[in-house]
Amino acid sequence: MPVWQFFHNQYYKNVEILSIAIDFQGKEKIMPYIEKLDLGFPTLIDQKNITSQLYNFKAVPNGILIDENGKIVSKKIGAFDIRDKVIEKQLVEWITKSNPINLLPNKITDINNEAITLFEKGMIYYESGNIDQALEHWKKSVEIDPSNYIIRKQIWAIENPEKFYSGKIDYNWQNAKFKQTI
Repeated sequence: MPVWQFFHNQYYKNVEILSIAIDFQGKEKIMPYIEKLDLGFPTLIDQKNITSQLYNFKAVPNGILIDENGKIVSKKIGAFDIRDKVIEKQLVEWITKSNPINLLPNKITDINNEAITLFEKGMIYYESGNIDQALEHWKKSVEIDPSNYIIRKQIWAIENPEKFYSGKIDYNWQNAKFKQTI
């Protein structure tokens, strides 16, 4: 998110940035991290994984570009990284010149309804304080839908909070874990 803050500082007069953090543990876990960053744009917390179901994605980061009329003009599902010079250039041209943008390839995926049902049951357990039952349901969800990196990552965050919530997020550890699963 710090790279987005830098981008926001350059283009805030021309574009609005909104980030959505998907975190099953809710705002209590993620807000200290967000507040520490002192972002100049809003961040919403999606505790129920609604965003991924609406836009059919199983991994983050994603970019959804909406014009001044509220129309989605482009989206890139997966690997939307502002540090990628091609993506940065396309965004700058879209913002400054109103050039059409195509952030393909989109990795639109089919959402497995059985896996989502297990996820939702897990959320009920999680919200009632039964973390073990929640994790059991989420792990079954990932067995059914192994490409769902969002649910998998949330399991890791609960089991290994030090890799997610204690200062710097350990992306190298997450990438290594992900490579073990594919």
